[in-house]
Amino acid sequence: MPIRNAPSPIPTTLRFMASRVGHRLRGGQQPALTANLRARIGPLLTALKADSVASEWVEVRAGGDWIDSGQDLAPGEAVSIQAEGMVWLARALDVGFGPQVGLWYRIGDAPLRKVLGPLAWLETGRGGRLRFTTKPPGEFAATDGRFEPDLTRAPLKGGFTVAVARWPGDPAVALRKAATLEPSLFGPLEAARERAATTPAGWNYLWRLGEGGIFTGGGQLGRVCCQTHADVGILQFPVDHALDADTRLDWRWCVRELPSRLAEHTAPTHDYLSIAVEFDNGLDLTYMWSAALPVDTIFQCPLPWWDQRETHWVVRSGENDLGKWWDESRSLQADYRRAIGGKEPARIVGVWLIANTAFQRGRGDVDYEAMALRSGDRVTTIG
Repeated sequence: MPIRNAPSPIPTTLRFMASRVGHRLRGGQQPALTANLRARIGPLLTALKADSVASEWVEVRAGGDWIDSGQDLAPGEAVSIQAEGMVWLARALDVGFGPQVGLWYRIGDAPLRKVLGPLAWLETGRGGRLRFTTKPPGEFAATDGRFEPDLTRAPLKGGFTVAVARWPGDPAVALRKAATLEPSLFGPLEAARERAATTPAGWNYLWRLGEGGIFTGGGQLGRVCCQTHADVGILQFPVDHALDADTRLDWRWCVRELPSRLAEHTAPTHDYLSIAVEFDNGLDLTYMWSAALPVDTIFQCPLPWWDQRETHWVVRSGENDLGKWWDESRSLQADYRRAIGGKEPARIVGVWLIANTAFQRGRGDVDYEAMALRSGDRVTTIG
């Protein structure tokens, strides 16, 4: 039988509830959906119509289906969004997420994509009708935007106000004018146009959680850096490596900041940093650095959908060793037998880097390097 030795979630849940109520009483709660964005930039967008900049407003309420923006976009058109609001999983406890976690769009029949932040440029591709929706990460069944039918939850609250601006031709001139009118809002948008999401070579973001800008190359071969705040992402490196008694996963990492102060084995405290291996049976085993769980704690992911697929193993714990480089090596077949059990997979098909700061909206900071799968003389270099 596989080992599941996490402590009771009740003490962690009670500590979490107390911390979030205190956070809220101290004024830390983020605002719900408001009309502030309309008031701040609405007149400016109207003024930009003289430069042929077209703009529309879209209200994307939580828990709904895809929202038709009413706009047909041309192939390669320069289109920006500015979004404001929160979707609440538990508003009384200040548990919710912003646009960079849960605002998704589709253009025509292209695959769904997640916006990269409250200020972002859309990838219009071949063009088509623009639609939006908001869903927690992991609730899509396919890249065509269908939802997982078996995932049911209490109705979510809140949503996003989205300003969609269409910039004609080369938008540089109109953007500079907009940045002059309101530097705090349009200056970052101008900069975002030059700063696309940078994915380290050979890696890709898991479509189910969407693209992001939280993982970057570290300036040297094989290093990946992660800095995240109130966001979530899984970076995948595809491999094809046989699993046998000699197979090991080696890596070095330096964790500077953990995104949680509480044990991560409950859903609202499940903010963490980890490296994982994906097997050919659709399961994955992820090695994490915990804030409070003891080393060698093994537990099933507490999140819906993921609880059928992902097992966590604590390999380091606490804050004393933060900021230092540590070498790790895991025997994957032995760990699989202990943590997952049952019929063993034949192959490893991917290595993942996982960063979740969506629930408590904290910060995480970690670098990885020297990642490799080894079986005897066979070495699969990661990155």
